[in-house]
Amino acid sequence: MLLPEGQTGSDDNNGQEETQTTTRTVSFTINDGTDAVSGATVVIDNDTDNSKTTGGVGGCTATLTDGEHTVTVTKEGFTTKTETITVSADNTSFTISLTSA
Repeated sequence: MLLPEGQTGSDDNNGQEETQTTTRTVSFTINDGTDAVSGATVVIDNDTDNSKTTGGVGGCTATLTDGEHTVTVTKEGFTTKTETITVSADNTSFTISLTSA
């Protein structure tokens, strides 16, 4: 934190600068290269307790912080796919294509 000359900041955070975490609603579309894949399981950052399942149009949403996340998509009959995504103000929609097993 930069302050004008002669001013000092408060030390409310034990000398540490406060950082704010930005969260965003992120949308995923899962397809097979052409058609939507419904019923696919989307796991973010290996958190299986908070997995998402795609609906009839192959989509689902999650609330994520800005930065890199690992996304793994599984569906019977398809090869499991893992990708690294980067969430930011300009990057909140991702399409992942699966290939038949």
